[in-house]
Amino acid sequence: MLTVAATIANCRAVVFDCAGTLLRLDPSPEQIFQDAARPLGLDIALAEIAHAYEIVAFAVKMKSSELTTKARKDAFYAELNRALCAVLGIDSLFDRLHPLLLSRFAARRRWVAFDDAAPALSTVGAHVAVHALANWDRHLDDVLVRAGLRHLLGDAAASEALGAEKPARACFDAFLERIALDAGQVVYVGNEYVADVIGARNAGLTPILIDRGNRLPHADCLRVQSLLDLTRPTDVQLGG
Repeated sequence: MLTVAATIANCRAVVFDCAGTLLRLDPSPEQIFQDAARPLGLDIALAEIAHAYEIVAFAVKMKSSELTTKARKDAFYAELNRALCAVLGIDSLFDRLHPLLLSRFAARRRWVAFDDAAPALSTVGAHVAVHALANWDRHLDDVLVRAGLRHLLGDAAASEALGAEKPARACFDAFLERIALDAGQVVYVGNEYVADVIGARNAGLTPILIDRGNRLPHADCLRVQSLLDLTRPTDVQLGG
């Protein structure tokens, strides 16, 4: 099994996911949720809220390419917040908490770059092409510009423009056609096992999982805990 460094050296392009890989929310979703719940007399630990988000992420999938109207966005966030309330055991407070969550996220939600994102893009990009492919709407370019990363990337494709969402093979195939490369020449770096690892692998790309929290130490793929691990020789192999 090739190391991460050898895998990067042998490819023609490295494609990055965005949310959770290059970008993070500031404040975090759990922090905003905690702050919104406090006026209702709730003091929920951040770790408990973060765990609820992990559980709900498997059940309620955001499909940015389908959230093209306000009505669809409203319905999605209502489903998401109700599921979070159910996991946290506070479903009876949903009607009061939901509008607070909407207003807090609208006022405070912003995407910023992880500290390791720009250095990794610059270093890897000095040797091979670097691009971004994310389940996102048409505003992806603007978000990357505000985060200070867009100038470090070649193409930046949102699923809305491609007409399919990861992990669907059609999403990866459409992007490969855009950058005119075969799947076997491309490495895909992402933080979600299903969407990014399984999706990329099924489309013929080589996946690398960015596992910042060391939550999947036995993952059956190349795995790093920092994007900087992509820039230096390592002994990271299958399963980390």
